[in-house]
Amino acid sequence: MKKLLLWLLGIIAGLLFLVYILLFSPIGNAIFKPIIQSQINTHSPIPLELDTFSLGLTGAHIVLKHDEKLIIDLHGDYNLFTLGVDLGLLIDANDISLFGDMVGVELAGSFEVRARAQGKVFDTLAINATSDIAKSKSVLNLTLESLTPTAITADISALRIDEALAMGGIKPYVSGILGLKADISSKENVFNGQANLAITQGIFSQALIQKDFDITIPRTSFTTNASAIFNTDTIKHNLAFNANVGKILSSGTTQIAPLLTKSTYAINLSDISAFTPLLGMKVRGALRSSGEVVGGMESMKITGQSDIAESSTTYSALLESFAPQKIAFDIKGLRVERILSMLYLPQFITGIESASGEVWDFDKGISAQVTSSLKGTIQGAVVQKEFDLAMPNTPFSYKSNARLQKGMGEADFTMDSKLAEMVLNPIKINLNSTAISTPYIIKIPNLKALKFLTGIELAGSIEASGRAKISDTIQADFQTTSLGGKINASLQGDDFSAKLDNIDTTSLLKMLQYPQVFSAKANGNLTYNLTKESGNLHAVLSHGHFMKNDLTNAIQRYTDTDVTGLLFEGVGVDCGIDKFKLTTKFGAKSGDFSMYGENILIDLERSTINAKLKTAIKQDSVDVHINGAINAPKVDVDFSELAKKKASEALKKELNKQLDKNKDPALDMLKGLFK
Repeated sequence: MKKLLLWLLGIIAGLLFLVYILLFSPIGNAIFKPIIQSQINTHSPIPLELDTFSLGLTGAHIVLKHDEKLIIDLHGDYNLFTLGVDLGLLIDANDISLFGDMVGVELAGSFEVRARAQGKVFDTLAINATSDIAKSKSVLNLTLESLTPTAITADISALRIDEALAMGGIKPYVSGILGLKADISSKENVFNGQANLAITQGIFSQALIQKDFDITIPRTSFTTNASAIFNTDTIKHNLAFNANVGKILSSGTTQIAPLLTKSTYAINLSDISAFTPLLGMKVRGALRSSGEVVGGMESMKITGQSDIAESSTTYSALLESFAPQKIAFDIKGLRVERILSMLYLPQFITGIESASGEVWDFDKGISAQVTSSLKGTIQGAVVQKEFDLAMPNTPFSYKSNARLQKGMGEADFTMDSKLAEMVLNPIKINLNSTAISTPYIIKIPNLKALKFLTGIELAGSIEASGRAKISDTIQADFQTTSLGGKINASLQGDDFSAKLDNIDTTSLLKMLQYPQVFSAKANGNLTYNLTKESGNLHAVLSHGHFMKNDLTNAIQRYTDTDVTGLLFEGVGVDCGIDKFKLTTKFGAKSGDFSMYGENILIDLERSTINAKLKTAIKQDSVDVHINGAINAPKVDVDFSELAKKKASEALKKELNKQLDKNKDPALDMLKGLFK
């Protein structure tokens, strides 16, 4: 037993000796130094070299360097048994340009921080520091009892805010001179004293905000005063931000122990563009809001009102542990063009919007119930400038209702305008995948009004329905019976395809505002790429017949054939599409009549046609040339060969008649010429 005990004591002693070797000896320091250096290389925002690493039983000396620009020197003594310390810290920044390099701004100069901690860690510990950081004169004294602050005094004057921000890795969008005086004591959670902070010569950096956000802000200068008076278990605080663009004010009382506050705030700013870096996006315009903050860490409620964008808006937010739990809002009379302007977006809509609702479950995918409506006008001049579409000013209105449960839900949307009526219901929403799908019904009462979008002038109306899905690409299908038969179409990204089922050609020609020269039922397929603006149409026309027109009249006049009474089946149409230009091949046959054409050129944008058709009637043929405006083309029918044939037949008939009557040998000779 004695031997076993000795062995155990030996093992423990060996382990303690090994720990000492690893932690407190030069050998252990040499082992840990490269490990610590690798961690510094991984996590430090600037390159630092662990120049000295000496950790002993009674003292330590650690030196970090960045060339000679920055030296951090921690040194002093401690007692591991009593936890007494006497440690000093020196930060000697000989060239602060390295902090500017972190955030992309120029800095010059130097600073020094000296601090000392003396006492016992779990008893009384005094920390004293002096510094000229950011060109300031700073003194800080802190007393800790069992690691709890019991007294703090601070005197900071002439601190340069821009330098302090840059050294903290934050771009200095704001500059100014900061001063702080504080003298606070605490005993058994009873606080007394006061703190006062003042910022003078404050100004937002126009050049840096212009560079990073590509906006020009007005010169915005400000001063700030904040005070806190500690009186036993409460703090009375006041904040006043005064700028040439307005004010931000706040005041209230906070109970320290439960951390319960009741505060008011008021924001009245004529231009918020200088706050763009704080919001992380380009903003401008006026902002006025006021409200109240009541509660503490466990539960806090913020209520307020605002006239943003000339609206009458109320809002409330419930926070738990300072995290948002539920937000409610009611917006009436918001001017859409004002919001678009504030967000630096084109003001292509003017109008009044109202919305109300609640949003909650922020940590579970978002739940919400929101209704909104808008009555406004799409501004054609802005659409022309921004999207190169010659759209007229278009009044419209919409209503929407959205319902979400933890990121999943539905919405409905109804829009009405003189251009179109649209109903989307239900819209399937999945915030987790950012995918939206919905069935839709759209009615366009006057296609002529959409010339700015279609590029050609159409007539009539159309009603269609289908389903659309928006994710990484747009997918949609489309069905309509507005052209007599059925069209079933789909859009997959840039690729559009459609199947034509018994489409009435006269309805199609009326929509295109072209003469109804041929009536038939069309069946076929259309493919088109939106990006390339090209595609193909293959169709077969059945139950077709020609309508009365200049061509049919000319054919009847010269051939005694009324082609309008003929029935055509299996008429083939092949068409290549290049933007608004069609290259068409056409063939039709009925009994002894046939018509065929290749390279028929149709320009939909200019409404012109250039076609050469081969027409055959029994054993006779004529060439038909059609060119000019589609609505009134010039039709040339080449009857020269047919006329010669008819004249020859008439002359031959007359000669035969005379021969039979007179039996003249000379006429026999003449007759032979026509054999």
